[in-house]
This record gives sequence, C-alpha cells and structure tokens, in this order.
Amino acid sequence: MLMKYLVRVIKYFVYLTVILTLFIAVLIAFKMVGTNVDEIFRDGARSLWQIAGIIAVFAAVYPAMGFTRRGAIVPGSYAEVRNDLVKVMNDRGYVLESEKADVPGQERLTFRKRSPLLRLTRMLEDRITMDKEVAGFTLEGPSKDLARLIGALEFKFRTPEA
Repeated sequence: MLMKYLVRVIKYFVYLTVILTLFIAVLIAFKMVGTNVDEIFRDGARSLWQIAGIIAVFAAVYPAMGFTRRGAIVPGSYAEVRNDLVKVMNDRGYVLESEKADVPGQERLTFRKRSPLLRLTRMLEDRITMDKEVAGFTLEGPSKDLARLIGALEFKFRTPEA
C-alpha cells in the first residue's frame, strides 16, 4: 500500500511539473514573459526550488484525498448481480479488466476506463476495484469516480427496472 502511494506521489509530481513547464513554455512562446529565469520569476532561480517544494507538497497530499475506499449497498448474491454490475460499469465507460471469483464470498472485480485518452490523462490511475461484502461491494479508486459509480450502482439495484 505504501509503495502504491509513493508511486502516485511521484506520478503527480512529474505530471504537475510537466503541466507547469508547458504553461510557462506557452507564455514564453507568446512573448508574455521573458526567456530568462530571472525575468520569469521574482526571485529567479531560487523560485524554482520554492515551486518544486509547493508541487511536492501537493503531490504528497493529493493521493491521500484523491483515492478512497467506500461501500455500495448492492443486495443479492454475486451470481445474481454480476452481469448487471458489469453492465452498469460499461455504461459508465469502464471495462472489466479482471475477475477473481474462485472462493465464494471473496469475489473481486477490477475495471479500467475504456478510453485510452482518459486513462492517459489520469496517468493510468483509473482502476476501480470492487470486493464483494455482506451488504454489497466495497469500491476502491479515485474519489470523484466512486461518488458517481456508487450512486449509479445503488440506484440500479434499488430499482431493478432502471
């Protein structure tokens, strides 16, 4: 778990650094700022370390808030809900990546975004893992996606005709 967190921190640090670099390159290309570091930043090269520090703090904090584990109430056995579950996820732009249902009560489904472009913009951090629990499923993945997915799943399984 710690290793996954560290990998996410490094990915976000690189991602944010590249975005900021591209932003500054655009400003330079449109001649909105000079080409010298001392002209771009108030404290010159010293500012680069300050910016890197700010990016490092954000990159270290974001994975803790941006990824979570939440439960979804999905009544029924795994065999009863499996096909509808996959259909709901497909409707939301996810495809089944793997399924582990060897031992009853320990079923696990893993989904990824269907679009390679969306996967790339999320730095391949788009995986949703679903573990079967007594009252439904526990979902793990990006927080903003989980909120929408849990709402869709609970709506589907509370109103079967939907």
